[in-house]
Amino acid sequence: MDDLHGKSAVDLQFALIDQALDKRGFALRFPRALEEQFEQETGPVRVRWYVRMALLSLALFDSLIVLDYFSLPDAFGLALVLRFGLVTSLTVAAVWITARHPPAAVREGLQVALSTIMALSIYMLVVASASPLRENYHLGILFVMMFTVMVLRLRWRYALLAAAATVTVQLLTLASLQDASVQSKGASAFLSLAFAGFALVALYSLEKMERRGWLRSVRDRLCAQVFEELSIIDPLTGLGNRRALEQWVTIQRQVHVGRPVSVVMVDIDHFKAYNDTFGHLAGDDCLRRISGLLVSEARKTGDRVCRFGGEEFIVFLIDIDQPTAILVAERMRREIAARRIPHRAPIGPPFVTASFGIATGALTDDFDLNVLIEGADAALYKAKQRGRNCIEPPLLGLAEPLHATG
Repeated sequence: MDDLHGKSAVDLQFALIDQALDKRGFALRFPRALEEQFEQETGPVRVRWYVRMALLSLALFDSLIVLDYFSLPDAFGLALVLRFGLVTSLTVAAVWITARHPPAAVREGLQVALSTIMALSIYMLVVASASPLRENYHLGILFVMMFTVMVLRLRWRYALLAAAATVTVQLLTLASLQDASVQSKGASAFLSLAFAGFALVALYSLEKMERRGWLRSVRDRLCAQVFEELSIIDPLTGLGNRRALEQWVTIQRQVHVGRPVSVVMVDIDHFKAYNDTFGHLAGDDCLRRISGLLVSEARKTGDRVCRFGGEEFIVFLIDIDQPTAILVAERMRREIAARRIPHRAPIGPPFVTASFGIATGALTDDFDLNVLIEGADAALYKAKQRGRNCIEPPLLGLAEPLHATG
């Protein structure tokens, strides 16, 4: 069920990605699940970028105090309060909050608020000053807007809010310039709107490319994940192969350091004769039935059954010493024989049986899976020499193969 659930989840994600890639229209946001993943993967990068850019914009904004001193001498005191008091303190607070990875709405909204406050502080300086040079100060709001939209590169809908807010403040600033001509104000207003329009269009294109590039990267990662899973799964039985076992054992070595482990090598007796008699389709069905029996007899946690190739299987038992491994193998052997899967073997009972070889070790620093497998394979060879349908080392009192009853 877990495998089916995992497969369904992957298929669903593929469908969502393909749907998003094929989608036409103006909207940039993905379906909810994809949008959450997009934010999870890109959010931390944006946080670091916003923190650096907020500090840079603050340094640039505060450095203009020199311009205030010469251009707006009658409002210099207010400039000190606005730049080093209000804007600096709010920017530091916003950086502190942003660095703690708040939700995306908070992170983006803080940048909109900062740009609006910077624009309003320029408006307040223009209104408070009577200097003839104050007419040029509205251009500072334009630079605030451009920095927010094009340098910070807010998510598009937040950039739209920031642009709308700063343009509104600039229009208010222009309206407060009583001495400026209507033509001058109109030209400045048109310039502000044009800058905002071009910046927003450019940002929209950049975010759309970013999102589509991210979708393709996620799809490539999913494909790689699927191919990786297929490369370690036996398609006939659904069991892991030797590569899957090696990966799993690598993880278990870190979790069960020093614990005893046993490898049980399982070989279906006279399987070539079974294929020759009943055909390969029946042989495939037999392999699936045997693999299911081995899995059902293994513990749900701590054991791993893999197909080793052909008619051979490996059962890896964690925290199991040799006497216990022999009992587990004997239980598996009896269960296979008890199913009475018909067989016309050259020798032995008229049903499918299996031989078992066991080797035991420990998950120490010098643990070598290959050595343990070789030991189990050598034991399996001895079991076959003894007549098959038996275990090596044998269960005490059952040193001879059981042909009559299994």
